[in-house]
Amino acid sequence: MEPIQNFNPYLPANHQIIPAREGGKGQIQSPGTAPNIIWQTRSRLPDEYEVALIAALETLFDSGIETLEQIISTLNQKHVFDRQGQPWNEASFREFLQVNGY
Repeated sequence: MEPIQNFNPYLPANHQIIPAREGGKGQIQSPGTAPNIIWQTRSRLPDEYEVALIAALETLFDSGIETLEQIISTLNQKHVFDRQGQPWNEASFREFLQVNGY
């Protein structure tokens, strides 16, 4: 039995937002023989920074914060800044999410 992986090694390296128009070379699999990949949408493990940001976001969502404005404001108040140590703004937060495929 193959060990369970924490990411999907079959995902492409780029995070293409718009699907390609041409068909890809897929794999035809027999039922019951394909590996069950738990983490279907991530191509790598999150790094330490991402794990800390995810934990902070989970705490915010648990407290009822929902809007982008509230999220950014609270992250900045808690000193959970971007990778360069700068306070978040709407553009930088959206860019982070898009670049990292979230």
